[in-house]
Amino acid sequence: METQIDSFWVLVLVSKCKAFSAQNPIFLLVSVFLAWLAMALCYWVYPGGPAWGNYLRKKGISCSRAKMIPGPRGFPVIGSMNLMVNLAHHKLAAAAKAFKAERLMAFSLGETKVIITCNPDVAKEILNSSVFADRPVKESAYQLMFNRAIGFAPYGVYWRTLRRIAATHLFCPKQISSTESQRFNIASQMVSAIASQGGDYFCVRGILKKASLNNMMCSVFGRKYDLGSSNSETEELRRLVDEGYDLLGKLNWSDHLPWLANLDLQRIRFRCSNLVPKVNQFVNRVIQEHREDQTGQRRNDFVDVLLSLHGPDKLSHHDMIAVLWVSNKLTCHGNFLFLFLFLFLFLNACIHLSISMCKHIYVFFKVTFCYS
Repeated sequence: METQIDSFWVLVLVSKCKAFSAQNPIFLLVSVFLAWLAMALCYWVYPGGPAWGNYLRKKGISCSRAKMIPGPRGFPVIGSMNLMVNLAHHKLAAAAKAFKAERLMAFSLGETKVIITCNPDVAKEILNSSVFADRPVKESAYQLMFNRAIGFAPYGVYWRTLRRIAATHLFCPKQISSTESQRFNIASQMVSAIASQGGDYFCVRGILKKASLNNMMCSVFGRKYDLGSSNSETEELRRLVDEGYDLLGKLNWSDHLPWLANLDLQRIRFRCSNLVPKVNQFVNRVIQEHREDQTGQRRNDFVDVLLSLHGPDKLSHHDMIAVLWVSNKLTCHGNFLFLFLFLFLFLNACIHLSISMCKHIYVFFKVTFCYS
């Protein structure tokens, strides 16, 4: 990542001034710093903070000539990066309410311009607009190969191919129906696991995460495990998934302050470089096992689907690794929510509802999640 310096006039002014000679290096550095600080303060006074001020200055737009999007200025240089830590959605909603900017609010994350909305109608327009089709690729997402998967791939032929593959083979009604018994079996194992817990209080999160991981292993990789047993493969994948989520969820300063990129102060690039070889090794092992399997027993998992593709839908080996890696993360996260809903329903609603009614509600949650 590179920083674009658009204020060369400061350096030219310094070079022409005799007072800034080699005998006064400290004075030179202080003067350059003060000039840079003055420009940063000028950008900061614009609504939305320094990134929006820099953008509007480049476009030659003044506050008096444009209807500005309201929003917090934050701090000079860094903008409103403080809003993106510790329950960021609560802080952003509070800021939008404070500035009366529920429809649109502008703020800056370092040199990145950001717009958010708390209005569902505006959000729908944004999501349906091709202008916002491309999702900004974070450094961690790029390092973890997410730029090759549907979540971060740029809008175009490749993205449409991935979407067609997912809609046709991963979320189609036939695939959902074929794995219904698998999900029902895992949900039953969850109930049994909770019933076996002693005491008045216990942690449900661990059971949900393990059930979600087992469901993902079966859907994506074709592996079937019992919820009550432990094995090295699921534990390995769980560590990889947890590490990946942690890296993607961190506010990476290098994404918004490019002049800090080479320093890697948060060690995100270092951790990504350590995680990617482990992901490649794990997914490569699964792909190789599927290629060598001649029994024909695995025909419902996503690995076999990708290996069977031909023509324009056929993916390269590296693209296949990225798609499988992201698919297991998204499936694991989505199933976590789905299994929680079903478990809550099973433990509470079944006391008052008939078994047939519970089954209908279970199917409703299943279809709602899969098509949402």
